[in-house]
Amino acid sequence: MTGLAKTRGPYCLGLPAWAFPGWKGRYFHDGSTLLHDYASVFNTVEGNTTFYRVPKKNTVAAWRDAIAGTDFRFCFKLPRTVTHERTPDLDDLRAFLVAMEPLGPHLGPFLLQFPARIGPAELPVIESLLDRMPEDFRCVIEVRHPRFFSEPKILEPLIARYRTGRVCLDSRPLYHGDRNHPDVVGALHEKPNLPVLPDVYNGLAFLRLVMHPEPAGNVACITEWADRVAEFLQSGVETFVMIHCPNNLHCPPFALEFHRALMSRPGMEGLADLPPWPVPQQASLI
Repeated sequence: MTGLAKTRGPYCLGLPAWAFPGWKGRYFHDGSTLLHDYASVFNTVEGNTTFYRVPKKNTVAAWRDAIAGTDFRFCFKLPRTVTHERTPDLDDLRAFLVAMEPLGPHLGPFLLQFPARIGPAELPVIESLLDRMPEDFRCVIEVRHPRFFSEPKILEPLIARYRTGRVCLDSRPLYHGDRNHPDVVGALHEKPNLPVLPDVYNGLAFLRLVMHPEPAGNVACITEWADRVAEFLQSGVETFVMIHCPNNLHCPPFALEFHRALMSRPGMEGLADLPPWPVPQQASLI
């Protein structure tokens, strides 16, 4: 994706992972070239693997080597032992930060994702974590407690003090589309139906867009966000767009659909198409 024309604001497009069984042989080659293949199309990824365990040194080195020579950026989640416990495991936080250091310029914002039970009463916990983050590492915060949405200004002093971004999660396609779709039923328990807050903080927008498995259910979402992202980029906002779906198989083509919608917006005429999938396509795979 390094061949894309530049916009006023840096634009990064990615998926929730770079490896999924259904993508192998369909979009990307199997085996050791998987991350390299993924990074030839997308320039970021939401790294979910670090949520479950801190990677080993040789694993991180392999990731770095796979994307060498590109502008690829990893957006890793902090470990769940740090963000999902009322008493964060600070040893795991230190281990995570040390493990990430070799990636250097390939690090995008770290994702501090908090569960719904972490509310305004736990703001001191959130602040204590932000206070331990190195100044040269950017962070984005994702909260799910309802009060952070009914009273969004509660979080703003921390966002301003630590110059973080706030994640915007948009799961409306799941709730506006067919909720009985077999891929959607279970996802409704994992992807909350929260108000969409598209505000930009500190020049950074971080969007997690959850698509419905049926393409027709995503038209309104893609249209709205293509308009907003075009405005962000024309205003110089650094923008990360992560395309999700309850069935990860659909994420690559939905990301392509979003990108082409963005290309069609006024002011985005210089934005190039995504590079071709490393695995040659035959008939439509959507």
